[in-house]
Amino acid sequence: MLSKQDLELRAKLWNDVQALIHSFFASRGYLNVQTPLIVRSPGMEPNLDPVGVDVKLVGDVNHRGGLITSPEYSMKKLLGAGLEKIYTLTPVFRNVEKMGERWSVEFTMLEWYQQGKDYEACMLETEELVNGILGGTASWPRISYTDSFKKHFGFHPHDATAELVEEAARNYNYDFSKRNSVALAVADLFQWHVMPKLENEFPRFFLIEYPVAEAALAQKNPDGRSAQRFEAYVNGLEICNGFTELVDPVEQRARFMVEAEERRQAGKEVFPVDEELLSALGSVASPSFGNALGVDRLVMLKAGVKNIDAIHIFPPSQRF
Repeated sequence: MLSKQDLELRAKLWNDVQALIHSFFASRGYLNVQTPLIVRSPGMEPNLDPVGVDVKLVGDVNHRGGLITSPEYSMKKLLGAGLEKIYTLTPVFRNVEKMGERWSVEFTMLEWYQQGKDYEACMLETEELVNGILGGTASWPRISYTDSFKKHFGFHPHDATAELVEEAARNYNYDFSKRNSVALAVADLFQWHVMPKLENEFPRFFLIEYPVAEAALAQKNPDGRSAQRFEAYVNGLEICNGFTELVDPVEQRARFMVEAEERRQAGKEVFPVDEELLSALGSVASPSFGNALGVDRLVMLKAGVKNIDAIHIFPPSQRF
């Protein structure tokens, strides 16, 4: 166990950051809401592994579900019920996760949503929130994922084929056969060979215009070749993922089916589609935005530390 002094310092750091977050959203008319941690449909993303949970209710059958990887589905249901500006601070869970450095199987997520505004408005709020906590007033540059990929590899992500990816893989010593998916290979190539250059060049920036295959819950841009999704980076650390919400239940169902098949092919558990979410989407305004921000990483930046264990009272990597 840490010393009393260290415990007090870490607790105060968290209290200060969370107080600033609550003040920020209260001043903008957002409603603070609570969302469930155990749900029947914890997520469909092929790259995430929910912590599965078996729930046994007295006098009822057993139910299979999981701990949330994000409160997103619940938050969108609240939008569909008519709430217009909402936020939450909640624990979230990721199985099969790296431990230490910047990752944890359990961490705190801030999510906020507003109806009637798109991801451009969300980026402005993100700037204001993060600058207010970390200091600074400058506007952050917006960097196009699709243009950066084309500049580096010679083709746009939406034009990627197995042949183009295999050729790029050979040039960069990347084993395409381990992924056997064009979309996942594109994501790997970008993460490993483009992101380091951007992180070195820009201390704070937004990465925008993601491939549609990497934005299953986001609205497409008018040309249909990229999605209105962004990630924010500060000093090389990804802190959030936001987008203009996809509110078409038909298209959303189709994207869920694609993700479910990718999970099956990868040998991962496939949770049921959240039908209540799909029913709610038709009542959500277009545009609407949402953003998910990792509070632990924001606290790390505030404290000036590189390892997530340094800001936890009970470091997750030391519990197992």
